[in-house]
Amino acid sequence: MRLARLTQRKEFLAAAEHGRRFRSPAFMAQVRDAAPDEPRKDGEPVALRLGLTASRKTGNAVKRNRIRRRLREAAKQALTSQAERPCDLVIVARSEVLTARFRTLVADLSIAIERAKPHKPHADRRRPPSKRGTPSQA
Repeated sequence: MRLARLTQRKEFLAAAEHGRRFRSPAFMAQVRDAAPDEPRKDGEPVALRLGLTASRKTGNAVKRNRIRRRLREAAKQALTSQAERPCDLVIVARSEVLTARFRTLVADLSIAIERAKPHKPHADRRRPPSKRGTPSQA
């Protein structure tokens, strides 16, 4: 199974700004739910898209590529049941990804996507506006 990818900077920024966060020792996940009617340029149906970020703080190019490969494979295993969910998932890697057990990465990713499920809309519990201060129609 191949997960769709986030490719543009604005998609990563939208997930960072509007998404919910989950932190683990090895990474931080940002999950932004996509609107079902949100248009996509590529014409594909709306489904889970994955974006990986490994900054130069995490190591040289060889280490960063290894980090991305490990996280991509962990995401494939952890998110297969969630692949049809319309959301964008950005994983910001830390250098601990290299030393973490693979099972731990998969478990943490599963927890991240579970905790980031869309919240149920709350009932509007505000009081209706009072009629004081409005001119009467007498």
